[in-house]
Formats: sequence, C-alpha cells, structure tokens
Amino acid sequence: PRGGRAGGARPPRSSAGLRASVSAAPRGAPAVPASPAMGHAKRKNGKRNPRGTKKADKIHGQRKGKKGEAAQYITRAQAMSKLQVSLADFRKLCILKGVYPRDPKRKSQGLDKTYYHLKDISFLSHEPLLQKFFDLKTFMKKFKRLMGRGERDLAEGLESRRPDYTLHHLVRERYPSFDDAVRDLDDALSMLALFQALSGDQKRGIPVAAINEATRLYQEFQLYVIRAQALRKVFASVKGYYFQAEVCGQSVTWLAPHQFAQELPPEVDFRVMLTFLEFYRATVKFVNFKLYADLGLAYPPKVSGERDARSAEVASLEVDMREAGRAREELAARGEREDAEVATGAAADFGGSEEAAELQRQLAAAGRMKSTFRGLRVFVGREVPLRPVYFTLLCGGAAEVGWERGAAAGGSAGLGSAFAVESGKVTHQLVDRPPESLELRPGREY
Repeated sequence: PRGGRAGGARPPRSSAGLRASVSAAPRGAPAVPASPAMGHAKRKNGKRNPRGTKKADKIHGQRKGKKGEAAQYITRAQAMSKLQVSLADFRKLCILKGVYPRDPKRKSQGLDKTYYHLKDISFLSHEPLLQKFFDLKTFMKKFKRLMGRGERDLAEGLESRRPDYTLHHLVRERYPSFDDAVRDLDDALSMLALFQALSGDQKRGIPVAAINEATRLYQEFQLYVIRAQALRKVFASVKGYYFQAEVCGQSVTWLAPHQFAQELPPEVDFRVMLTFLEFYRATVKFVNFKLYADLGLAYPPKVSGERDARSAEVASLEVDMREAGRAREELAARGEREDAEVATGAAADFGGSEEAAELQRQLAAAGRMKSTFRGLRVFVGREVPLRPVYFTLLCGGAAEVGWERGAAAGGSAGLGSAFAVESGKVTHQLVDRPPESLELRPGREY
C-alpha cells in the first residue's frame, strides 16, 4: 500500500486539519487549494449571500407578487382570511356591497383561483355589517348550546335578543340618487316576480316571510304602474310575461313567470338568490315610497281584509282602484294634456327634424297604450291567467274587471270581482275554451 499504510487509501482530512497544515507550511511553499467546505463556511458567516437567495439590490430584491399589477389582487381564500369570515358570510357580504370577482391579466396564484381587488376587500373590512355577522355567529353558538342542554326557557329569552340589521345604509350608498335606483329596477322586479310565484320550502331554506314580503312589494309597484298609467309594452312568451313601464322618464323592463307549479331545481343555490332578494326588497321598498309620495298617495297602501288566497293580489288591487276611480280618470286626462303640450313644444323647437318625429311616435304609442281598453268592462274566465291579464287591462284604461277564479261552488264570480259573468254591464269576456262549450250572451264580445 501507498505510504506504507495498510488498509488502502489515505483518509480525507478535515477542514480544521487542513487549516492547521496551511498555517504550519513553511514560507515559500506552494499553497494548498481551499476546499468547498471552507467557502461554505465563509458564506455561512455572512461574508457572502447563501447560494440560491436573491441579492438585496434594486434589481434583484423584489419578491414575486409584491409589486405591480399582481400585488393589486388577492385570492378568495386570502380575502376570507383577511376578513375572518366564512365562505357563506363572504358571499353574502360581497352581494350586499356590490363587490364582484375580477379577472387580472397576470394570475400570480394560479389560473384556478378566484381573484378580488385589494381595494374592494379593504372596502369590505370597514363595513358595519361585518360586526353584525360576528354577533350573529356568537348568538348561534350560545343558542345551540342552550338547546343542547335542554334549557329552552333561557333559549327563548336569548331568541328575543337576537342581533338584527338593516340594509338602509347600503341602498343609499349604492344608489346616491333616485334615478340610479330606478335604473337598476329591472333585476329587482324580476327577482320579486319570481319569488312571489314560489312557495316557502323549509328544506331548501326559503322562508315564507320572504315570499310574502316579495309578493306585497311587487303588488305595490303594480298598483303604482296602474295609477300612473305607466305601462308601455307587454309581451307573452314561453318564459313568462315581459312588461315595460316608464318610471320617472326611464324604461323599466321585467319578467314575470307563468303561474304554474314551480319545481325547484337541485343545482340552484337558493342561499345566493335569497341574499339578492334581501337587498332587492330593501331597494324596492325605498323606490315604492318615493313613487307613492310623488303621486300624493299614502304608503303603504291599504288593502282589503277579506282576501281569497288564490286571488289575493288581484282583490287587493281592485279595492284600491275602486276607492280612487275618479282620481284615476282625472290622472289619465291630465296625462293626455301633458303629452299634447310636450308634442306641441317639440314641434315648435325641432320643427320637422328626425328628433321631433321620433318624439311624436313615442307619445303616440304611449297614448295608445293608455286608452287601448278605455271604457271596457271585461270578465276574465277561470281558465285565463288572471294576474297578468288583470294588470294589463287596468293599465290600458279598462273601467272594471271581473273574474271567475276563486268562485265558490256554484258561483259565477270570484271574491273581490266587480261583477258576475251574467251581469249586463260586461262588454267583453276573455275565454280559452271551445266555443261550443260556452254560453254565448248577446251584447258582449268574446
């Protein structure tokens, strides 16, 4: 063996022994090359940056996602962690505040993440509703604990102190002016019309109180449209009935579904829809109050105490219209005079221009809709959809409307109807059955 040692090659020296041999080497002798371990020790002592780290200068000292466009967005999980809320509360807060996800060009956390703007999340962190959500969460913990212990008396006392909140400040915040609220009525009315056609479902989390309030608010808006003669267009389709009304100079279009038994699809998240409904109820309540005040009417309107469950909406509208029939006629006459004055002023200002011609066409169409059914007394058969037909007839100027729907056994008129089917005042009768099965009466059109 080399060097006279038995057992093979010489064992490697340690770094300490290497440094000792270098210091003990005579002057002028060749230097021993430094080992990698020696350089690693120097870097570890701080003389050099560890391998793999970025230099702390202006060029290489920026961490990914800390500056530029990527730093302006955070993921949904990061937003929930920042606000300390659950996913359900985060969705509800975003819907009520009008905060929606963004689509940044550079997605620093991956393409499968949902991103929100950092300023939007900072905006949510100052919302007073956030504290209400925390209070409700604490309340539910205490309530469930008492119910689990069987202390129902204490649980009932705690239920009376349940934290509550309102959305009035959110309506004023999202709609600084009344015109902004009217401009956003399309979705609100469509949502109210949808839920007023549903029934409460405890399994799907649809409360009956929300359905009743949606029906009442939608009914109140319909009453305003009837009083103001504001309906302009109606269209029936497979999806439902499209209505367009002119409210404060703006066109409002909404969709009302057919009055059939609705099946609730399992893939629809009704918790999200109920959150939208909660905000839309507060918005429509504000709008209805302002519209009624402009017409000089008391809000909320009075309805009849005797209401049939199958025609409650129509009966209540009919009661209000009977009490102010003369006022409705005077309002229609005043509207015609105002339209004539507007047409005369437009002709004087614009002459024969295209703007004047378009204004004349709009006024003529509005006038036709107001007087389409003027003076008619219509009876609606049992098989005809009553709510949209009744609403359209009164908006078109019909004098009175009677109906057979909801009539008792052997009766010919429903509860709240203006007249029976055999009345001599009827000028038109709406039916949807074969002519041979009808008892045709003289003096009326079918």
